Amino acid sequence: MLQIIGLVRSVGPKFRRDDKITVNAILPAFVVTGLAPAGLVDAMPKEHLTPMSTILKAYDSFLESDMSGETVECSGTELYYRKKAEYPNKSQVWLAEDTDGFWKGSYGGKRAGEQKGVANGK
Repeated sequence: MLQIIGLVRSVGPKFRRDDKITVNAILPAFVVTGLAPAGLVDAMPKEHLTPMSTILKAYDSFLESDMSGETVECSGTELYYRKKAEYPNKSQVWLAEDTDGFWKGSYGGKRAGEQKGVANGK
């Protein structure tokens, strides 16, 4: 799950800014679906079940907003939006959010690996 959260948080803001695409993640607890083995749902304590309506509520919350790079945990009937931790200092802010111009300038607008035809296998 942490890999999904990291992926969403890293690409969400960039895709939103550059391509007007939002990327978010819905993280469900145990949801009753047809995938559950027979008898499992009946044996599961009802307070630990998350209804499909909660998942749909999370989905709608993303559609009705301009959020990108966010995650929501769904448990029972509740939605829990988890914010990422603050950066510890300005250096980390710069490395995570402000380096596009630096890298583009350093590589003449090309990404690492595209120099001297490396990306084309030359």
